[in-house]
Amino acid sequence: MNSYVVVDPSDPLVQDFLHLNDHRLRQERELPGGDMAGFFLAEGDHVIERGISAGHVLSTLLVDANRKKPLPSFIPETVKILLCGEAVITAISGRASLRDPIGSFIRPSPLSFSQVIQLSTTVVVTERVTNPTNMGSLFRNASALDADLVCLDSTSCDPLYRRAVRVSMGQVFAINHVRIPRFLEGLEVLKSSGFTRLALTPDNGALDIAEISIKEETPVALLVGAEGSGLTKSALQRCDYKIRIPMSRNVDSLNVGTAAAVALYAIREARRI
Repeated sequence: MNSYVVVDPSDPLVQDFLHLNDHRLRQERELPGGDMAGFFLAEGDHVIERGISAGHVLSTLLVDANRKKPLPSFIPETVKILLCGEAVITAISGRASLRDPIGSFIRPSPLSFSQVIQLSTTVVVTERVTNPTNMGSLFRNASALDADLVCLDSTSCDPLYRRAVRVSMGQVFAINHVRIPRFLEGLEVLKSSGFTRLALTPDNGALDIAEISIKEETPVALLVGAEGSGLTKSALQRCDYKIRIPMSRNVDSLNVGTAAAVALYAIREARRI
């Protein structure tokens, strides 16, 4: 491995990592057209290992120079190691120390929506899910409950944003994701491809999720929207069924990741009947 000791925050070696505590700026830098569009970050030994195991290419690893634990054995020899002093760590994270290493990975080429859905049976579709914590939770639950693809509208946040990757515990690497280029048209493509489209909504007029009936071989697309506003009227109108999770007391809805988990479990169980 090529190791470099970095003590000056203005060192070009660490410019790609600066101001990670400014979440809006970082997300903008990783958008298409941004200066970091070709990369994504992952934090923590376990998460970085999952990224490497999934075939993603780690280019640089940033480590607190005071780290006592040896670097993991799974780090490839080609990776550039940056051992950073306190001033650098502070400029990067806003804290004087960094418990976990941060890896910079080369971002993979985007998948084709029309092609990847042909290889999928259970799909989660997000509309306006903009919170990276919620996105990470959704991916972790989708991976655990047999979804094999997450499709995102243009306004949903990046699943490979550092916070989303960390909250997912690296499960964003275990399940494919793809952007739907024209969202409403994409919902029609799902229908023509044989998917039953289920819209998750708190609407009391929707079907109780416990009552859904799905044949084992039927592909399913589960649509989830932003907390509060939920799915748009246009999206709801293009779904085959509206389903709801009955709530107790004065709770009107669940966190989108939790709601998706309940729905995916119900879909899995309905296929077994």
